[in-house]
Amino acid sequence: MEASGLDFVAQCCMDLAEALGPIETDSERDTLITNHIKKVWSIVTPVEDFKKNLEWVNVLEPISLSQHCNDKIVILDFWTYCCINCYHVLPDLAHIEKQYSVESGLVVIGVHCAKFANEKNSNNILSAVQRYNINHPVVNDSESCMWEAMGIRCWPTLLILGPGNKPLFILTGEGHKEELEWYVGAALRHFSARVSTASLPMSPAKHIKAKEDQVLYFPSKIALNPFYRGRSEEPFLAISDTGHHRVLLTDCTGVVLRIVGGSEVGFKDGKLNEALFNSPQGLCWLSSNVLAVCDTNNHAVRAIHLDEGTVEILAGTGEQGPHGDLGGKCLGVQALASPWDVLLYTTPDMDMSVRPLLPPPPPPPSAQPPPDKDVIIADDEKEKEKKDEKRRVLLIACAGSHQIWALFLDTTIWWKYKTFTEGTCVCLAGSGAEAARNSTYANAAAFAQPSGLALRMGSSPEIFIADSESSSIRRLALTTGQVSTLCGGDRNPLNLFAFGDVDDTGLDAKLQHPLGVAYCESSKTLYVADTYNHKIKKVDVGPQKVTSLYPTMIETTDPAKFNEPSGLSMTQDGKYLYIADTNNHCIKILNLAKNVCQDFKVRLPDPAFTEPENLILYKNDLFVNRKCGNLIIYFNVSLDADTKNVQFTAGAPQNWLVCVRDENNKDVTLEDFEFISSLHKGNKLPGRVEMKLKQRTDKFHYRLYLSFHTALCDNNVCFSHSFTIRSTILVRDSVKMVESYKITCKVNPVNRPEPKRIEKS
Repeated sequence: MEASGLDFVAQCCMDLAEALGPIETDSERDTLITNHIKKVWSIVTPVEDFKKNLEWVNVLEPISLSQHCNDKIVILDFWTYCCINCYHVLPDLAHIEKQYSVESGLVVIGVHCAKFANEKNSNNILSAVQRYNINHPVVNDSESCMWEAMGIRCWPTLLILGPGNKPLFILTGEGHKEELEWYVGAALRHFSARVSTASLPMSPAKHIKAKEDQVLYFPSKIALNPFYRGRSEEPFLAISDTGHHRVLLTDCTGVVLRIVGGSEVGFKDGKLNEALFNSPQGLCWLSSNVLAVCDTNNHAVRAIHLDEGTVEILAGTGEQGPHGDLGGKCLGVQALASPWDVLLYTTPDMDMSVRPLLPPPPPPPSAQPPPDKDVIIADDEKEKEKKDEKRRVLLIACAGSHQIWALFLDTTIWWKYKTFTEGTCVCLAGSGAEAARNSTYANAAAFAQPSGLALRMGSSPEIFIADSESSSIRRLALTTGQVSTLCGGDRNPLNLFAFGDVDDTGLDAKLQHPLGVAYCESSKTLYVADTYNHKIKKVDVGPQKVTSLYPTMIETTDPAKFNEPSGLSMTQDGKYLYIADTNNHCIKILNLAKNVCQDFKVRLPDPAFTEPENLILYKNDLFVNRKCGNLIIYFNVSLDADTKNVQFTAGAPQNWLVCVRDENNKDVTLEDFEFISSLHKGNKLPGRVEMKLKQRTDKFHYRLYLSFHTALCDNNVCFSHSFTIRSTILVRDSVKMVESYKITCKVNPVNRPEPKRIEKS
């Protein structure tokens, strides 16, 4: 379709929007929209179908507008998965899809037209579709053929087609939920006689985790606990497990200590096991027991109180903040727009640290004698303590409004000697326009989807900002508000396409959609998650020199392969960098001195072990040779002679299990032992089990459990009976290489529960 045809639809839509402004009744609104449909329908021509051989997601076969959608109302969503505005449209599309199914006549198709080179890859689009829970068909128009043919000019653009694939409405940008409801509803009613109820060949994409047993699903941000003191019960690392809508807290080995959220998507405060999140991102420790979380899709910052076991709102209302809002409200009353990262900054009141102290006025002639010198010194010390007292300011990268915000946790005197009372949430920097404009005035500067923050303290404190859509690293001076560029991007603040993969200095270096930053004070180095280049880079802050890192894996010496890493956290000694490797669903640790990488294996704790009921202690110890010795056990399970009329149930399974636990009560049955000519379990009582140490061990003993679950009959009554024999396996160098033992057990099912009676036929 020629661009001029779409321009006509766009002009008609602007006229319609203006006419709808003063309308108050549903009937008047429907009349105006229906007249618009009739007017446009009589003039426009059908849009061109999708090109052949394009790759699709969520479908069994490629969708054809002419074949599958000719008698449908179709919404074409032109989007690219890096774009925060496209991200904001997804809930509106999900809402309209919930109202009108494919069978009721509505089809939504995502037409992915990439901005960045990395986004042209269908596997990366598949990951984005899963991360954002998109269930409608998505086509990878990698060369933007339909975009060009239809004259689309911006992301996101929604084009609504009527039957015959004729364009009816066009909506650009975000925030059109109400118009979508009006226009789609009116179109379905107007064309009700023609709209088809046929289904589409849909097939939701399957999860693409690297491993089936992985705990994480698209982890995005991480935060090492700066208050960690090495105690086993306190959290070491916080992880935004974004795809699972939860926050995980692990110990230093990766064992999960706490799970907050994740049972479902939602926006709910309260107890840790009841709280709900929606795609959490940035994390920041406020104290050893309080963690701030960017609850991104809920447009809020939440606080997890570990000591109280609760979650509460710090800022945000649950609804996206309006464009142009500069804030000033308090805590949960102030709306935010997609907070993506957060960090804590402590500072003295700025007028005390910047404004020069005036000399005291001279005393009047009739004044009293000067106070004692010791009193003057005490007052001066109190004033100095007050001047040096630190105020806590929570800095927030609001990707959705392209701004840097602040939540003042204490009453603070800030720039230009303005006082912000405790709990106030305001915009600190950024006009709200999407650009990469530097300025000595914070509110005149502009950002493009700021998504990562790192703090640099010292005499001139500043924050480094991963400004993702401009593919640059920006800096904001925290004493003056001046905004400048550290590296990447372009001199033209409106050029948001200056991306690439170039190691150089300042603006000559090129990045591709960076999402994370971490600063090392000892080396004056900033580390960057260069997300769409699948790299970690370092920036020497003084000379602004950018260098790519090429670490190897510690286990194999193969090159470390990242897939859209998006979160970084530095250890306090500057030796290790923790990396949220998002599309690989894992956390990696980079040893910066040795340039080697290893997986930080996040795992759920083993279930707490309780010894089984009906436990029988075997009187003798068993022995096995430390040097891969064999242990043979002969079983003889029979019925006690005192048990009259009881028999093993003919044909019923007699289940048995061998379990070996180490001194830490960990199940090591198959980890430490190999079973020869038999399994470690079965449903027929064995006569013999042989097990062998897989390798020489430094362990001194194990605990052996032989569990039995038998089926018995007593005349007309059938019942089950379970019992476990426990013994100790001692590991020694002096015993024979093959040790054998005979264990005899008599089944005597006393105190059995009331059995189920079976009538004999």
